[in-house]
Amino acid sequence: MHQLHTIRKVQEEESSQVIEFMMKIRKEIFPMLSQDELPQDLLHFNEYYTRQESSAIFAAIIEDGTVVGTIGIYQYDGRFDQLQEFYHHSRTAEIVKCYIDPQYRRLGLGSILFNQALRFCREAAYEKLYLHTHPFLPGAIPFWKSKGFEERLAEDDPIWKTLHMDMQL
Repeated sequence: MHQLHTIRKVQEEESSQVIEFMMKIRKEIFPMLSQDELPQDLLHFNEYYTRQESSAIFAAIIEDGTVVGTIGIYQYDGRFDQLQEFYHHSRTAEIVKCYIDPQYRRLGLGSILFNQALRFCREAAYEKLYLHTHPFLPGAIPFWKSKGFEERLAEDDPIWKTLHMDMQL
C-alpha cells in the first residue's frame, strides 16, 4: 500500500481525476443507481465545488498521485421538503461524497478528511452541518455519530431507509 501524500482542496484542473474516483466508488456502494450518467453535482463539478468560496472538495492523494479518498462540502440547498423545519433559518453546509478507496478504509482517512472539511466549514462561517446516509453502508452511521452528528429524521422508504443527520458547529 502506498503512503498517503497529501490532503488538499481540489482545483478545477484536477476535477476529472476526482470525478473518476467518485464514480468508481459510487458504483461499488450504490450498484442500484444508473452508472451511465453523472449525478448533478458531478456533472457541474466546478460550479458546485471549485468556483464558490462556500464549497469545496478535499481529496486524499497518495504518493503516485492516485486519489484514495474524498469529502465534499456545499451549502445545503433545501432539496428535501421533509427537512424544511430543520434548516430553513440556518447557514447549513451539506457533507457529500465522503468516499474512501476500499484498500484505505479503517485507517483513519475518513476522520482526517472530515476534520479538514470541519475546518473549512468553520472558516466559511457555517452554523450547522447536514448529511444523509443509509443503513446498508457498513459503518457509516456509527462513523458519523462518532463525529458528533445526531439523527434528525429516518425515512421509512423500503429500499433506501435514508437517515438524515446534522450537527451544530
